[in-house]
Amino acid sequence: MTDNIILVSSNQDIASRNMAQHLIETYRFKEINQRFEGSPIYKKDRIYLIKTSKELLLLDEPSFDPVAYIFLSRHTSESGIPSLTAHFPGNFSNVASFGGAPTELAYTYPSLHREYLKQLKQLKNNVFRYSIVTEPMHHGPTSFSKPVLFVEIGSTQEHWQDCTAIETVCEAVMATIESEYSADKISIGFGGTHYSEKFTNLIIESNYALGAIMPKYALPNLDKFILNQMITKSVEKVSYAILDWKGVKEKNRVISLVEESGLEIVKL
Repeated sequence: MTDNIILVSSNQDIASRNMAQHLIETYRFKEINQRFEGSPIYKKDRIYLIKTSKELLLLDEPSFDPVAYIFLSRHTSESGIPSLTAHFPGNFSNVASFGGAPTELAYTYPSLHREYLKQLKQLKNNVFRYSIVTEPMHHGPTSFSKPVLFVEIGSTQEHWQDCTAIETVCEAVMATIESEYSADKISIGFGGTHYSEKFTNLIIESNYALGAIMPKYALPNLDKFILNQMITKSVEKVSYAILDWKGVKEKNRVISLVEESGLEIVKL
C-alpha cells in the first residue's frame, strides 16, 4: 500500500462509524478481497478504509505501508463546544493515560495537517456553529512508523451524529487527499492553549505548516530528547520553530534549546 492513504475507523466510536459509513456510501468505496481484524477493507483509488474493534488511541500499527494514516474520531471536551479538530498524537510527559508510550511522539506530516484545516475552512459555511481548530499533540498511538493524523468531530453525542458535520469532515478529508498538499515553511510549535486560535490561523492563512505542537502546559517537559523527536519525526524537514510569544513560559530555556537545534525562531 505504498503511496496510499489509509483511513481508520473504530467500531467503538460513534462519530468514527458514522464517518466511515458516509465515506463508503457517498464516495463509493468498494470492498476488496482483503480483511482487517476480520472486517472488509474498502478502497477508492489510492485510499483504503479499514475498521478496528479497538479504541483508536490504543490501536497497534497494522501491517500496511501507507504514506500516512488518517484516524476518523470523536472529540470530547467538558465544555461541549461544537468543534472540528485535527492533531497528531504524542505524549510529552511520563504519563500515558490515554494510549501510546510515555515521552514518545508520533510521526507528523505537517503539510497534510495544513491542507486538511484549509479544506475545512473553505467549508466553514456548512458548519458555521462549529469552531475549526488544531490541537497540540496528546494521547496515543505513538509508535506507528508512519504519520497519524486525527480528524475529529466534537464535542458531544449530538455532534457525533450531526449529518452536516459528518459530511463536511468527510468532504474535507477526501479533498485533502486528492490535493497536492505541500508547504514551504515546515515548522513545530510551542506555547499557547490547548485550542490555539493563533496556531490555527497561522496554518490556514500562511504558508507555515505545523507538525508537532507543544502547548504551554507541557513546556516543563521540554528537553533535548523531546525536541529531537519533534524535529526528526516529521516526514518533511523542519526548519522553523513557531513560538506563541505570550503563551510561552520559561522563554529563555525554550529559546536556548531551540537555537541549539538550529531552527529559525518565529515569534507569533
